[in-house]
Amino acid sequence: MPTSHPYRRVLAIDTATPVQAICLVDGDTCLEHRVLKVRYNHGSSLLKNVDTLLASQGLDLGDLDLFCAGLGPGSFTALRVGLATAKALSRSREKPITGVSSLAAQAYAAACARQDATVITAIDARRAEVYAGGYRWDPDQGLLTAVPEAALSPRALVDAVEAIDGPVVLLGDGVQTYAELQRLAARDGVDHLPLALAPPSALGVALLGRARALRDGPDDRISLEPNYLRPSDAKLPNIAPHPDYPHPDE
Repeated sequence: MPTSHPYRRVLAIDTATPVQAICLVDGDTCLEHRVLKVRYNHGSSLLKNVDTLLASQGLDLGDLDLFCAGLGPGSFTALRVGLATAKALSRSREKPITGVSSLAAQAYAAACARQDATVITAIDARRAEVYAGGYRWDPDQGLLTAVPEAALSPRALVDAVEAIDGPVVLLGDGVQTYAELQRLAARDGVDHLPLALAPPSALGVALLGRARALRDGPDDRISLEPNYLRPSDAKLPNIAPHPDYPHPDE
């Protein structure tokens, strides 16, 4: 990639799951990709880990050309931490930002390697569901969505995979969480990549994000939001309205 490329140096962050992924790309070179299971939460370590990554490469925020964030789906709190951090970093140097699917980013490498297959990413969404999507690599168009992203029961994902014509690669922590998906992973025609070989990928976020920024332009920093796919598990308390302050819908 030419050094004059407008998005030569890219910092990417993904915090959709308990695995924190941070990557620094320079042209066609991945300078460093850090993938670690957070001990407490992303908010307690993310900025420090970004600083350490940049320092290890002798760079600072002003040397970067684009910030990319994984938009989920995934943990509500974790997604907000990751995106808020990426927004703050891009705003501090007035550099562009873009967001991409965390599921697609995790599938990126496998889809590139197995262009004959549909790659299914399934991550644990709790409540007996997985966040899942399917992807295929097209030499001309890059990574394409073959199975729309959704929150699915394991049975519904099995049904979706059974409808796919051709080989399937299955990955993500949802496979090890649900017995029905473990049985799916053992079927003929389905290859399973364990989490150690296909973890959440900030490198995928960086490459997909740069391609999207080049194609469509960067995102609006203010309006960019995570893709939750379903309502939060957290519920506000059900408090009766004060008679002097009625519900806003009334």
